[in-house]
Amino acid sequence: MLTAFVYNKRELKEIKITEIKKFLERRSSYIWVDARNLSGEESKFLKETFNIHPTTIEDITTHHTRIKYEEFEEYTFIIFKSIKEIKENDIETINISIVLGENFIITINENPIEMIEELAKSPKRIENILKRGADYMVHHILDKEVDKYLKIKSELGEDLKKIEREFAQNQNKENLSKIFSKELLIIELRQLSESMDDLCLNLTKPADNYIHNDLIPYFRDIYDHIFKTTEGYRTMLKRMNGMRNMYASFTQIKTNEIMKVLTILMAIMMPLTVITGFYGMNVNLPFQDNSDIYLFIFGLMIFSGIFLVWILMRKGWISKGEKIIHNENNS
Repeated sequence: MLTAFVYNKRELKEIKITEIKKFLERRSSYIWVDARNLSGEESKFLKETFNIHPTTIEDITTHHTRIKYEEFEEYTFIIFKSIKEIKENDIETINISIVLGENFIITINENPIEMIEELAKSPKRIENILKRGADYMVHHILDKEVDKYLKIKSELGEDLKKIEREFAQNQNKENLSKIFSKELLIIELRQLSESMDDLCLNLTKPADNYIHNDLIPYFRDIYDHIFKTTEGYRTMLKRMNGMRNMYASFTQIKTNEIMKVLTILMAIMMPLTVITGFYGMNVNLPFQDNSDIYLFIFGLMIFSGIFLVWILMRKGWISKGEKIIHNENNS
């Protein structure tokens, strides 16, 4: 479906598709064509009317084309991804294609884009943008989408703070799982932002891309926003890596303390095992005929255990009132 608006002689009006060519020849007119779910006939019409290269048509009709920026003699071609929805571990995006010429702009998308839908319903806003030039429409659309990227980054930043607070109190597997889940999401968002970085950077360079020089500072502002978004995601990933390292350190400390306790217990039990083993041999031993010999053996075992604990305390292996570092209450 094609919808066309033209700003001509201080007024905006919606025109029929058949009228586009007439206004296209008037350099004082600015045309916006919004295309959704292009059919084969509509693609052919755009190709012939605006002299669009076949490779551009192919990119437009391919729904999973990567983010790209290309300059042609008659127009500049841009594709970027609008974030439609963020699920628990996945991001749903929609491609927005823009063909920008000297006095026209074509926006192409497969599904309805909320921002473009709202703009199409507001003739006054379209007029305010188009009267300054078709490239201002590119700025408006890109600015709104980058603002969405910023908003999502801020929301994820708040979520990460909550996870960090929970993790500081409970270094358990459940919170570690939350970290891994968010990490996968942030990595994907960072990749999107990095691709947008390159696109926005191209729009800040004076060239034959039908962007007026007075608009370049505004595109630099957009680039600054998306660059900060990308850096924000990188910082988040570093923080997550720090939490993973913290979890590994706590786990190692806990393991070391457990091994220490077990080693101490084994050291205490070792002489007791030797004594019981010695008197458990099936040979003649001193005092074995004495009915009270078990008291002597029992006392010897207690003395050996206490003596060994005293030696370990003197060595500094254990201390009075020592508490084992653990997180059992958090597991």
